[in-house]
Formats: sequence, C-alpha cells, structure tokens
Amino acid sequence: MPEFLDLLFPLGEQVVAQDFYSDGFYQRTHLSKATQGLNIPGRAWSGQGIKLCYSLKSVERSEHQTDWPWSIRHCATHHTFDVMNIRSTWVIVKGNQLMEKRMTSATSWRGPPEFSSYDSIDRALAAALALHTILIDWSVENWRWYINFLEDQYEEAGSIDASLPTQVMDMGYIGSRLPTQTTQIPTASKASRLFFRTHLRKTDTTQNGIEMQPMPAQQYHVNPRSGKRQPLPPGRSVETAGSAKGPTVRYDTYGQGQFGFRHLQDIQHLEENINETVLVLKINLSVCEQISSFYRSLLKNEELPAATINHCQDDIFRFERRVEALRSQMSAQILRSETLLRLTAERKTLLYGLLEFQNTKFNKVIASASKKSTQKMEFMTNEMSEIARKTKTETVSMKIITLVTLFFLPGTFIATLMSTDIVHWANNKRRYESGALQAYLAICLPFMVITFIVWAVFQWREKRKERLQHEQAHATLV
Repeated sequence: MPEFLDLLFPLGEQVVAQDFYSDGFYQRTHLSKATQGLNIPGRAWSGQGIKLCYSLKSVERSEHQTDWPWSIRHCATHHTFDVMNIRSTWVIVKGNQLMEKRMTSATSWRGPPEFSSYDSIDRALAAALALHTILIDWSVENWRWYINFLEDQYEEAGSIDASLPTQVMDMGYIGSRLPTQTTQIPTASKASRLFFRTHLRKTDTTQNGIEMQPMPAQQYHVNPRSGKRQPLPPGRSVETAGSAKGPTVRYDTYGQGQFGFRHLQDIQHLEENINETVLVLKINLSVCEQISSFYRSLLKNEELPAATINHCQDDIFRFERRVEALRSQMSAQILRSETLLRLTAERKTLLYGLLEFQNTKFNKVIASASKKSTQKMEFMTNEMSEIARKTKTETVSMKIITLVTLFFLPGTFIATLMSTDIVHWANNKRRYESGALQAYLAICLPFMVITFIVWAVFQWREKRKERLQHEQAHATLV
C-alpha cells in the first residue's frame, strides 16, 4: 500500500523530528473477484484478501538519556491476508528489535497455538488478530509508568519553598543592600504531594490497631505591648510567631535564591511532555478504534462466505473486547495526563504570579530607595546652593579687600623702604647706605627662594597624588 510509505517517514535519523505525529489507519478490501487485486500465482498471492497498515506509538526507557530516561517510540505495521491461499504477510518497522523478538516468540512452536495456526481461514484470521493484539498491547503497556514519572517530575518542580517579602521596611540603604522584613510563604512543600498524597509517620501511640499521632501542646503568644495572651494556630511556635525583640531585619534576595525562571523553564518543559503524551494517547486511541471497527465490519461483508463469518465471529468479538479493554486503559491514562496538565498549568500560573509579586516588591523597594536618594540629593542641592551664595558674598568681599590692598600696596612698599636705614633724610639732605641695602637683600632674597621651593614641593606632591589616584581608578574600571 502506498500509504505505508507515509507511516515510514517519521523513522530514521533526523536532526529535527518531522511528521512524528502523522499516524493513521489505512485499509483496502478485495474479497471478491470483482474487486480482486493483483494476482501473482508464483508468489501464492491471489489478489483476494485484505490489506491494512497503521502506526502506533508507545513509550520506552532510554539508556542514552540520563536526565529524561523515557522516549516515545514509533512502530509502523503493514499486514496483508490472502483469503484464497490462507496466507498472512507482516511488515513491521521499529527502531529496535523488541517487536521482532515478541513476534518471533509468539509464532514459534513454543508459543500459543492460536498464533501459528493456518489450517483454515478462520484460524488464520484468529492468528492475525492475536498478532494485532500484541502490537496494541505494546502501545499501552508503559504509559502508566511514564505518567508516574511525569507526576514525580511535577512534584519535584512544585516543591519550591519560595520566601517572599511581605513588607518592605523604610530604612533606606545600608551599604549596598536593602534590609527587609520577610514572612515565609510556602508555595509548595515536599509533603504536599500530588492530590495531597501524604505518608503517615510512625508513632508509638496506637488505638484499635490504628497508629495515632499525638496532638501537640497548645502554644500561646504574649503581646509585649498589650500583655494579652493569645493561642497560636496549629504548626506555629512562639519563636516563629514573634517576640518582644521586634521584626528580624535581614538582607533579602527577594526569592531569587529559592526559585527563578529556571523553574518556569522546567515547568514549561514538563507541560510540553504532558501535551505530547495526551496527543499520542489520543492518536493511539483513534487507531485502535479504527482497527476494531474494520474487523467488526468484516462480519457484515457479504463477500465473505457465511460459514467463514460464523467461524470468525467469536474470534472477532474476543478481539473487540480485548481492544476495548486496552482502549479503556488508554482513556484512563489520558484522564490522568489531562489532570496533570491542568495542575501543571496552574503551577506555572502560580510561579508567574510569584515572580510578578517579587518584581512588584522589588520595584517598591527601588522606588522607596529612589525617593530617599532624591530627598538626599535635594538636601545636598540646597546646601550647595547656600554654599554658593556664601561663596559669592565672600568673593565680593575679597574683591574689595584686593582693590584696597592694591591701592595701598605701592605706598606701603615705599613707606617700608624709607623706614629702614637704607635711606636717611636729615636737614633736607639725603644719605644712601649701601651696606644696609646689601644686608636687606642678603636676608630677603634667600627667604623668598626658600618660600618658592617649599611651595613647588607641595604643589608637586599634590599633583603626583592626584595622578596616582586617577591611574588606580582607571585600572579598577578596566
């Protein structure tokens, strides 16, 4: 059948899986000479018979995948049954030898007789139905354990103890971190299993053969302000309820240390695998229904002899009941998968909400810190404005002092020079003392040179210090 080639396309090595979910069921019936197909006597093929092909999928353990030890496998089947020569032909294509071993074991002389009996048309048809049952059994057998594995993955992904801040303390920056007052919000714990499945703890107290857990003593909390004594909720102790020491301030990372986008990615990956499971099971369910309906329709086919229909009727009915039982198992696994899918979607929504809650709290802290920083900048700006005003006033005063100094500086210099012994005025006569001038210059000039040298040394040290600080800051940035 050409349709069988379409079922083979998903097989083989591929970089990206293509047509992996293009399963189906195809059949052709040639039971009379009017609808007879190709007749090849040398190959013992009369052309009168049935042809069908279909593909099923199942899940098997994979030794090459350590992080995800399950893999969905494909199996394509082509079957022809010649009613004239009582000959059955099978072509089964699968990625490993599992189905070959099962078929060989079932049709060997050690296997059940109904798998290898071809004495008549009804016995050969019963053997074909039994082999179909092996294929359908394979498509159902491991889904229970795979969904158990998915549930375990859900429980591991859901066991996130996210501690989120519920109140941000208005204390500003301390160093480079922000102090917060936090309250533990358990989103899911290891004890809250799927559908609230918990394990009983072993105790020594028994009653009527049933182990009983002793009730804990009632805990009370005393309010340090009002002095009132109040009972605590179950599971809370005095230490966790608070004490007179006040709220505990710690440096919080806003839940980023407990969970983050990685957990959302894990939940998303799990949701994709559950969706794949539901899709494959529904496809298998449809294929099994079409196989069962096809053989049921043979009982109403007028081209088959009435005697053959009567002999095959019980075998087809048993096959239908077996397929119906397997379809019921698949339906149950589909319900489990859909329930797990809804729980996973709700878990992902909760994680999105928690991340949004974290972002909101963090933005609130940032806004509060920005407000404090703005207030500090405003205060510093006001101070700088006051300093600038005072500097302007002092600058005007310095200008006045400088102008007065410049005005009196020549007279002061002349008066100082004439007050020395360099020039003497007596009886309207001027006398010049060169020795006094030499002594004045010998003392004044060295002191001037020393003053300039000291100033130059201090100036060089300050410039060198600034250069080293600049180089150190540049090296830190690089």
